[in-house]
Amino acid sequence: MNFIKFVFDPDAWSEVYAAIRKNKLRTILTMIGVAWGMFLFVLLLGVTRGLQNGFDRNLADAATNSLFVWGGTTSMPYQGFQKGRTIELKMSDVRQIQARFPQISLLAPRNSKPNSILTYGTKYNFYTVNGDYPDQNRMFGKDIIQGRFINEDDIKTESKVCVIGIEVAEQFFGDKPKPLGREIRISDSYYTIVGVYDTPSSPVESKDQVFIPFTTFQKIYNQGETIQYLSLSLPNNYDIVAFEKELKTYLKQIKNIAPEDDQGIGGFNLGEMLGKIMKFVKGMQFLAIVVGGMTLFSGVIAIASILLITVSERTKEFGIRRALGAIPAQIRGQILLESVVLTLIAGLGGIIFAALLLMVLNEVIIPSNKNIPLYNASIDLFTLFTALAVMVVMATLAGLIPAQRAIQIKPIDALRDE
Repeated sequence: MNFIKFVFDPDAWSEVYAAIRKNKLRTILTMIGVAWGMFLFVLLLGVTRGLQNGFDRNLADAATNSLFVWGGTTSMPYQGFQKGRTIELKMSDVRQIQARFPQISLLAPRNSKPNSILTYGTKYNFYTVNGDYPDQNRMFGKDIIQGRFINEDDIKTESKVCVIGIEVAEQFFGDKPKPLGREIRISDSYYTIVGVYDTPSSPVESKDQVFIPFTTFQKIYNQGETIQYLSLSLPNNYDIVAFEKELKTYLKQIKNIAPEDDQGIGGFNLGEMLGKIMKFVKGMQFLAIVVGGMTLFSGVIAIASILLITVSERTKEFGIRRALGAIPAQIRGQILLESVVLTLIAGLGGIIFAALLLMVLNEVIIPSNKNIPLYNASIDLFTLFTALAVMVVMATLAGLIPAQRAIQIKPIDALRDE
């Protein structure tokens, strides 16, 4: 029998409706399992996709294959030096690193002064002031919404200019600030504001900091050649974890630190951390597929079980139909159609509820909670249609068992059934 023709047969659909209506409560409870499986699949996969989108957006302008290094305190004596020696990185070290490791694409020292007092008129507050090179912003780009960032001329001339975060600008200049060209006092010196930046949530930068030229910072705060920490990045095809070990080994050599001393040189490997985060996100996506798939599978098995019960209850009906000339393919098609219809209705219901929840998450919850690292939590249509196709195949296979049971009923035995 042509299955396509059977699907479009109005009588077949009438029988499906009658079968569902006969046992409404039992059918609804069974369908909930399938709906819940599809709901979990879409929701969990959508949330993990939103998590990945959030990281991609927040790190879109960042050199992710990066690390930070700084001087620590030695934990063991070495070559006549006692343990407990404080290690300071110098600008001369930066130049040596540049010469020793030509694969470094960007390198920038930074010094910071937390809790620096900023004053404008009668307003004042405390913020972190950073002394930076332009390369720092190339590594971890900030969205310059007004003016510009620190440039090479500022470095050469030791200019008293500054770039402030949007939160700093709003604190001193109101909700729609236009601070360019104005002078703001940082500690005991006045600086001309040349830029305002904004930035999404980031593991590196925030919106409430102030940036001045590195050379100006060194002069004003009497830092000389000392630097607090060094940021550097490599092209994406380099192993940042292996490079960190190589760099620290080199710094230990030029700073006379014992090779096995893990505290003399500190570091934070952003590339390694982000790699672990992305592996976690991928693992969450895989877990969402597994959990949703297993729940969906259990729901489809429940539908197969309910159809087996239905077949037992409709033994006489199938016997009469066989006696009147119904061929096995008709009965098999009827059971399979019921299995697919029940699964599709339940699955589509789960998809709709999950889509509504994701819409609320994207339109209401995420915009009102900016600390949530999610963006555009959704599932692509290809994945969704693939899940639906797999669900239909599962429903068809599950329906084969009760369908085979139905066509094995002999008319004479069915007519004797009470």
